[in-house]
Amino acid sequence: MPTILLYIIAFIIFMHGLVHLLYFVSYWPIAELEQVPYKTTLLNDRWDVGPGGIRLFGLLCLVDTLGFVIAAIGLAAQAAWWPPLMAAMALFSLLLTALDFKVAYGGPIVNALILALVWLAPRLN
Repeated sequence: MPTILLYIIAFIIFMHGLVHLLYFVSYWPIAELEQVPYKTTLLNDRWDVGPGGIRLFGLLCLVDTLGFVIAAIGLAAQAAWWPPLMAAMALFSLLLTALDFKVAYGGPIVNALILALVWLAPRLN
């Protein structure tokens, strides 16, 4: 894979990771965000987890942020460990998206593309 393409893909995944940070910021609540309004419900408002539960969900989103950022850096550095970490973060992100699909409806598409990248990457060299 050409180096510039590698860096572009790593940057996109890095940015995807930072999107998860919005959920942490909103659900703690650190700031009010129009795109991710504070709430205490998951599963399309069917499960009220309360303030503590939504903070826990926000922490899980922060974990996903950190994992994607580290995996993107590993991809850019062409480290051997980036594929399993990125796959794990994409699967974890799919779980988080399923819990908060009303807000994170675009996540499954991005995560499917990331999983495809992890699968295709060894075949592109």
